[in-house]
Amino acid sequence: MEHNNKHQEWHDKDLTKGDILKELWSLAWPMMLSVFFYTLYNLVDAYWVSKLSPEAIAAVSISQITLFVMISLGFGITIGSGVIMSMHIGAKDKKEAERVLGQSFVLAVIAGILFTVISLIFRNELLIASGASGAIFEPALDYFTITAGGSVLFFILITIMFAFNAQGDTFTLTKLFAISTLVNAIMDPIMIFGWWGLPAMGISGAAIATLVSQTIFILIAIPSLSGKHRHIRFHFSNLTLKIESVKKILDIGIPAALTQVIFPVGMAALTFVISLVFFEPGAIAFSLGFRIDFFAFLPAVGFGFGAMAMIAQSLGAGKPERAKKILNMALKYSFFSATFIGILAFLFAGGIIRLFTSDPLVTSYTRSYMWTVVLSYGFLAAIMVEASAFQAKGKSWPGFWIFFIKFIVISIPLSYVLTNLFHLPITSIWVAIAAGNIVASMIGYFWAVKTMDKTTINDVPVHVAKI
Repeated sequence: MEHNNKHQEWHDKDLTKGDILKELWSLAWPMMLSVFFYTLYNLVDAYWVSKLSPEAIAAVSISQITLFVMISLGFGITIGSGVIMSMHIGAKDKKEAERVLGQSFVLAVIAGILFTVISLIFRNELLIASGASGAIFEPALDYFTITAGGSVLFFILITIMFAFNAQGDTFTLTKLFAISTLVNAIMDPIMIFGWWGLPAMGISGAAIATLVSQTIFILIAIPSLSGKHRHIRFHFSNLTLKIESVKKILDIGIPAALTQVIFPVGMAALTFVISLVFFEPGAIAFSLGFRIDFFAFLPAVGFGFGAMAMIAQSLGAGKPERAKKILNMALKYSFFSATFIGILAFLFAGGIIRLFTSDPLVTSYTRSYMWTVVLSYGFLAAIMVEASAFQAKGKSWPGFWIFFIKFIVISIPLSYVLTNLFHLPITSIWVAIAAGNIVASMIGYFWAVKTMDKTTINDVPVHVAKI
């Protein structure tokens, strides 16, 4: 009986009261694990595909450039649904929270179908634009066709992710990602190499294994969301659309999607600028440095999504003061956690680099990256938390402009000027990237704090006063 009570308490988590740090941490660490598992998911794919040929691994990487747009769109729409759902939960409007949950699945399916149709019609053009040519094109086409063809599954998966986050149940989400990653790890070699009597499918097998693991994630998650132990439950009868509600979601979701898109676009532009002067070794060093940056994203994503659910529920409950305290605490802990990771990366730079390359020039470039950019990890994490806080308030455009400042205003033009006009070494680009992190995070901090200070209940799309 005691176990059942604890189980019930977890799923009915009220994020509008209680100790802020305790609640924030309880949401953050499972979300960090979820992101870790999702990254492991991609690494497992890369490992097995690399056994086929160099062209195969290049084909997967190129295919994922366009697929990242799908991820960005999926996140944008579901962030909007998750925030509005959290606000209804905070406002104790169970019926409307459940209706928004159902509606989020309808929006995910519509978006998934639209993406599938567009990406399959223009698949050749999209892959060529992403750099697929020669021996890489055919395997890239095979992988992209299957993955894009099943993209509805991914849109639903991301919807489920934000549905759990909105309710404060990131622990179940972590378990789902762990199961899905395990299934993918088992299915990959079976489908790629044709083990246990199955035909060898090559790179197509990796794509099919991904879809199978996503399907299993969804088949386990929906009964969990529908369970009687949940306060907010998924009902098939709520698979409807309400225009007013859809507008609120898109007001948050469209700029949130653009915020997601600007990051890979900015990274691609920086890679181009680096390649102009430092050619392939510089581009490789940047890609290796970005792989290490992933560890700075863990606290940013964990505390960012945790803060998003807590702030949205608190604003829905008519508690803007609590929302402000949550923002400050999320910024503080994400900043210091990511800074600590940056210091470790700085101290152990040599050993980390040797895991990836032995090329002396690439090693030199990457070492200078890790002695520069990693020390700004705390500021990078703060940017991501600030964007999440604005989204939780129902305002996503400020988050977009913070990332716009980071890339388009500071890092990219400064990198170009320093290396192409003043002919400075590659370290100047790393300084420009760190400067973008620092300046954008400071602007975002004052903007977010000032906005939260001025927030009243009437500024919130959904709140307790409307019930």
